[in-house]
Amino acid sequence: MSKKIATGVNGLDELIGGGIPEGRVILIIGGPGTGKTILCSQFLYNGIHEKQENGVFVSLDESKDHFYSEMKKFGWDFRKEEANKKFAFIDATRISRVAMLKEKIYKEETRSLRGKRLSVDNLIENLQSQIVHVNAKRVVVDTLAALIYRFPDPVERRTAIVDLIESLADLGVTSLVTTELGYLGLERNAVEEEFLVHGVIMMQTLFSGGTTTRAIQVEKMREAKVNPSLVPYSIDQSGIEIFPNMPLFGEQ
Repeated sequence: MSKKIATGVNGLDELIGGGIPEGRVILIIGGPGTGKTILCSQFLYNGIHEKQENGVFVSLDESKDHFYSEMKKFGWDFRKEEANKKFAFIDATRISRVAMLKEKIYKEETRSLRGKRLSVDNLIENLQSQIVHVNAKRVVVDTLAALIYRFPDPVERRTAIVDLIESLADLGVTSLVTTELGYLGLERNAVEEEFLVHGVIMMQTLFSGGTTTRAIQVEKMREAKVNPSLVPYSIDQSGIEIFPNMPLFGEQ
């Protein structure tokens, strides 16, 4: 049985039998505003402060300055941790269509699959280098949804995602990877990435009788005994807190 890595997210370890199996890749699925980035950042920051496990954040969606500013609201000073060589931020937003257009390279690079492939290969090499640089044990990739812009062709996109996830598994770190939930509701079709990872955690905002609640569910976690129930969680100034024993919508 693998060693368990405590997430540092209140209530989450209760749902997954004490923590994430070490070295595994876990997919965090959720709609906009559900707190995917917050949960992942909490995992990294608490790893640094509570477990002396350094981290790397790979952003496919937002700049370093914006990330640092947003996370500082929760009391997480990633800029300071970077200065102390306990944390590294990889800005991979150049992969997005908007950034490519700004740099006037989109038209040239889309002519060649090799040009697009090289950016993913370079990202993996950069990630490996930063893991060594800060001696990282935890990695976050946020968000796979950004690859849709880089790889509009589904086959090309799947290849890029497979390469990225397999590389994370080979690097010996414990990783959280986010992606967007296309359909809000209790029943849905699985996204392809779910079959490539070791665990899946779903985050949703649900509506019932005029009431909304945030709900989280562990859909899969290899090497762990999980609580598969849909349970509520909150987001406040200290981050995310999950309530494993509280019913949704105040049900009895």
